Amino acid sequence: MTVKVSRMVADRVAITNTVIAAINVHGPEIAPVLDSLLFPDGVPPHLTMGNVVTALGNLLQGVTQNLAIADQDHTNELADDDGYRKKRESSLADLRGSLVALRTALGNNYSPDLPTEYGLPAALPDDNQSLLHTAGSVEKLLRTRPLVEQPKMKGLSIDPVVAADDLKAAAKAVENSLGDVEREKREAQSTLDKKNTELETWGRRYPVIADLTSLLFTLADRQTLADRVKPTARRRAGLPEETDLPAADPTQSPADPTQSP
Repeated sequence: MTVKVSRMVADRVAITNTVIAAINVHGPEIAPVLDSLLFPDGVPPHLTMGNVVTALGNLLQGVTQNLAIADQDHTNELADDDGYRKKRESSLADLRGSLVALRTALGNNYSPDLPTEYGLPAALPDDNQSLLHTAGSVEKLLRTRPLVEQPKMKGLSIDPVVAADDLKAAAKAVENSLGDVEREKREAQSTLDKKNTELETWGRRYPVIADLTSLLFTLADRQTLADRVKPTARRRAGLPEETDLPAADPTQSPADPTQSP
């Protein structure tokens, strides 16, 4: 599964990859030097500086992977919303059209005053809930007020019960679509909150791990590598340096985390 992330996240992936690549490639090289410097009497059992350096890389990689996944989840959620919004607009148009058609039919084929008798205003409300309220009132009157007026054209006669059923179905479709849109809004906010949480975590973890990695390279007399992974002001702000971009495809997560096993 390929995860495509936003530019904001892709830049952070590129920055992360600079550190990860340096750790993966050069971490084992500096581990013996750090072992002898920090543990002159011998490394404690089962612990090497190589383990420490690798653990730092794994931690940063995991944080960045989580950010990329949260970013993709939010993008997917927003993409889903468009269909529900279109369905909402379509159902509202259908309900409004039904009310207009009924008002026209009653006024033209029966009496100009008859639409008012059934609660149909000259101008329908723009507000969604007000429109639903109007539809509900009209439906109720269609079921309770007998249509005793005679049509001008019998072929265009209105069956009040059938008309009420049609309005009820149209109003129900609107209620369902409005509920879907509200649910999607809540879900979109939830994925956005998750993305922001992961973004904040990356902002806390990256500079610390990059600083530690840079210091370890310096301690092992590898100043060029130390300078390469140092968390500059741009990197801390999530903006890659030029040297970050060739290190990885900025549309992929570090160490190819987008591939499912």
